[in-house]
Amino acid sequence: MLALEYSPSVPRHVAARFSPKVGMSALRLRSDLDPPRLPGPDWQLVRPRLSGICGSDQALVNGSASPYLASLTSSPFVPGHEVVGEVRVGDGSHPPRVRRVVVEPALEAAARADERTHLSAGLQIGYCRDTGGGWSEGLVAPTAQLHTVPDGLSDEDAVLVEPLACSLHGVRVAAPEAGQTIAVIGAGTMGLLTIAALRELAPDVTVLAVAKYDGQLSEAMRMGADHVCTPDKLHLEAARLTGARRLVGRISGELLLGGLDGVLDCVGSSASLQAAVSAARPRGVVTLVGMPGHVSVDLALAWQRELQLRGAYGYGEEFGSALKLAGRLRPGRLVDKAFHLRDFKAALEHAPRAARSGRVKTVFDLRNAA
Repeated sequence: MLALEYSPSVPRHVAARFSPKVGMSALRLRSDLDPPRLPGPDWQLVRPRLSGICGSDQALVNGSASPYLASLTSSPFVPGHEVVGEVRVGDGSHPPRVRRVVVEPALEAAARADERTHLSAGLQIGYCRDTGGGWSEGLVAPTAQLHTVPDGLSDEDAVLVEPLACSLHGVRVAAPEAGQTIAVIGAGTMGLLTIAALRELAPDVTVLAVAKYDGQLSEAMRMGADHVCTPDKLHLEAARLTGARRLVGRISGELLLGGLDGVLDCVGSSASLQAAVSAARPRGVVTLVGMPGHVSVDLALAWQRELQLRGAYGYGEEFGSALKLAGRLRPGRLVDKAFHLRDFKAALEHAPRAARSGRVKTVFDLRNAA
């Protein structure tokens, strides 16, 4: 089958930090890869239809992914964990039919509970050598983690269910309260879907979206943000909304006396986390939704203000809720461009630029992959 196989190494990881094109050399297009075997009972073979390019996938290529996370994978592996695909179902008495599914990729205890299941290390499908991933013509997944896509939901809507589940989980971890003022930093896929998740789970909070580009700002408003601003205006706008006092240090950057009740950082960079810490009020909550790697942040304010710094990884019970919300939200408009697997270099170069327009998600189209 056709697949993109990732084979990491220490020299490639180091080189990728200086040149993403060098990092891309860890990816190899295979036309002769065998489909993964079913690792145990109650697993099924899935043929991907669309598979998203996630920020964590891009971090693999550009060398910014945490080396700690690398120890939780098994290689070589086929990336791709945002997947809408199809499975064949039938009882043997009738010809098999095709059912569209969204893959819930987390490989938690339930996926490994049966002693007859043989599975290498990997937090998710797409980071495990035994399961395959969405950047291919075939992967395997536990039957219990395949969610039927309603007929009225497009493939483009369905491929965003997994990041939408992550966003719902991030909001639950942040646990905002009615009447609070909450900022969402970043308006890529995770930022925009987190705004939608806030509107779903915390409709009575005031949402300030922070984004770099006009297209992102417009889409943030469509997703439900009450206010928008660019990163350089975060402290000014937050002070206006909360009544905080804005200070500009001679050596340090800006900070607020008072500030935001909560900040959801959907970027995970040094700059975004520094902004979150300096704009949150004493005993406020800063939630890491975007994946951070090695960042440099002055945490004196987190210490002095007794901030709560929370991580939000993956999802728990939110996957089914995300599929239902996608039916109402129709997030497929965020899908920008679809690429053939053979054009993976162009796809990975395009993905970071796509977010500027507000159409933030780049995908591989496997519906005619041959």
